[in-house]
Amino acid sequence: MSRELDTTDLRIIEAVRANLKASQTVIARQLKVARGTVYARLERLEREGVITGYTPIIDPARAGYGVLAFTTLEIKQGSHDKTIEGLRSIPEIVEIHTITGEGDLLCRIVAQSNDHLHEVIQLVTGVPTVLRSQSQLALATSQTNDIVDLLVDA
Repeated sequence: MSRELDTTDLRIIEAVRANLKASQTVIARQLKVARGTVYARLERLEREGVITGYTPIIDPARAGYGVLAFTTLEIKQGSHDKTIEGLRSIPEIVEIHTITGEGDLLCRIVAQSNDHLHEVIQLVTGVPTVLRSQSQLALATSQTNDIVDLLVDA
C-alpha cells in the first residue's frame, strides 16, 4: 500500500528521527499536537509499513568498519533466491539489490581493512551460484541521505 504522507506525519517522523529516545509526550509537546495524535499516527505508519523500525544510525568507520565497497555480482540464471539466501549469511554485506544492466546483484559491503574485504569477497565468490564479481572501493563518502530527508525536503 502506497500513501501520501501529510505534514503532520512528516513532522512526527522527523522528530522521532531527531531523537529516538524521545517519548510520544515530548514529541507531542514539541510539535504542539495532542499525544494521542502522535500515538495514532505512529501506530498507523507502522501498521502500513511506512515505518519499518527504529534504530540508531551507526557510523561504520567509527564502529571499526572503515572500508566500504560496492560489489556487482553475475549469478547463475534462475538462482536469484538461492544466491540471496547464501549471501545473507555474510554479515558484512549490509545491502543486496537486484539490478539491471551489467550484473545481476549489487552488494554494499563494509570491512575492517582491505585484507578483511578480501576475505569477505572470497566468501561472496564462494557462494556456488555466483559466477563473477567486480568490486569498487569507496574512497570517500560525500553525501548520505535517508528517505526522511527526501520526504521532508520535498
